[in-house]
Amino acid sequence: MVEVSVSRFWRRPPALDLLVLGIEIGGHGQRVVVADGSGHIRGQAHAPDGRVDALTAVLTVQHLAERACEQAGVPLSAIEAAGIAFGGPVDPQRGLTLLSHRAPGFEQFPLAALLEERLGLSAALDNDARAAALGEAAFGAGRGCQNLVYVHLATGVGGGIVVDGRLLYGASNTAGEIGHMVVSTGGPLCSCGKPGHLEAYAAAPSIQARVRDRLAESPEDPARATLTRRQPTLRQIFQAASFSPAVDLVVRETVQTLGLAVANLITVLNPEAVILGGPVAEVGPLLMDPLQARVRQYAYPASLRSVRLTTAELGSDAIILGAVALALAHSGRV
Repeated sequence: MVEVSVSRFWRRPPALDLLVLGIEIGGHGQRVVVADGSGHIRGQAHAPDGRVDALTAVLTVQHLAERACEQAGVPLSAIEAAGIAFGGPVDPQRGLTLLSHRAPGFEQFPLAALLEERLGLSAALDNDARAAALGEAAFGAGRGCQNLVYVHLATGVGGGIVVDGRLLYGASNTAGEIGHMVVSTGGPLCSCGKPGHLEAYAAAPSIQARVRDRLAESPEDPARATLTRRQPTLRQIFQAASFSPAVDLVVRETVQTLGLAVANLITVLNPEAVILGGPVAEVGPLLMDPLQARVRQYAYPASLRSVRLTTAELGSDAIILGAVALALAHSGRV
């Protein structure tokens, strides 16, 4: 496992002659980029099938790496290291993926070693949420922060925690599983099977499912006709809260539970920044304005005075740029 100090990315001049691969394997398929020491992407390639088995994913990444290098105008031999961000639990010390909820073959799978063999490069592995935290810390909204929390609000809810400039892993590599914080003593079941977890309230599919269920129970609701014809977008849902009692109930419940979780993170960890990323956070002020109010209501005042609650800057590139940062640290030159 690579021990990453985030300050190395913004306290030293970038090594523009240093080229690395960033590799992302997850629900949106496989993506490979060639980037330099500043995090600038020089070439990239993408395969959209997120359900291919583990060995097929390795072969696909090898092919994508060749295409990304071709686009960047460099041979694969010019690349010094690779960083891998995987959409599932991993053992970063041993370079293993432990499980994928979307694709077969990733149980106890030696992903880092097989990609090292295929690419002829030394590689480091982490999960996608911690990678996104590293990406924002190195190149995005967390630049300059030695202590930060990143919360990824997408199909699931994950995160990453940076303490004193270093990613926090914990005793069994589960530090940052923010989606499994308990925010209610009952409520809907989380993907892990337990009730009351944040993911059951703040993940995108959960928000959409709860809106659908509420509208089904509310035949007179003004949003029923428009939001039940098709899967509504998150922005449509948050906009509809202004005129739909059923939707407003779901949105307020989402903001309430997320506010509790963020307030607790601020109180316990005393970060300089809490950064929200992923599709739910991209709703923007419709989420962030009421969330700020809830966080102010619940967080410990002394911790609240020193924190900045904001949205991610890197958008959909947060994970891949985290993989780039992992590779840069692994190269030993950053």
